[in-house]
Amino acid sequence: MTGTEPGRTGLRADFAGLSTPLVADACLRSGVPLRVAPPGLAAVIPGRQVAGRALPARHYGSVDVFLEAFSAARQGDVLVVDNGGRADEACIGDLVVLEAQAAGLGGVVVWGLHRDTPDLGEIGLAVFSYGSYPAGPVRLDDRPDRAGSGPQDQGGSDPAPADGL
Repeated sequence: MTGTEPGRTGLRADFAGLSTPLVADACLRSGVPLRVAPPGLAAVIPGRQVAGRALPARHYGSVDVFLEAFSAARQGDVLVVDNGGRADEACIGDLVVLEAQAAGLGGVVVWGLHRDTPDLGEIGLAVFSYGSYPAGPVRLDDRPDRAGSGPQDQGGSDPAPADGL
């Protein structure tokens, strides 16, 4: 093991001095498929970085999908939450981030909003989102058939688990 395999803490250290545009250019030049977060995502704690194997989960109004994803997580993985960019609810907060930290994740990236900003700052895990919103979801959508066995089967979210962030 070299410490640079996806899901290892060495990966984050290797990428620490590299800017996102530099990594994107390297992907294009190397023929590696480029998948980037939607514009507008920002670190809850300014200056934080994240790199690791993507652990995707689509949010349906309950944290159950995150807890299921954590059970398949490897050290240093990054929870990538697809909440459709919703601006009417926060889908993660202090409890989800504490669970992510306890599962050994390297961070959380949310296509949507977070809550509990001061608490997230104290927890210290890298969290990226579109911003904060005080209220959590007041919905519980039906989940599609989950015939598969891993987090990649939780609604077909992009990116795939083999993707790195």
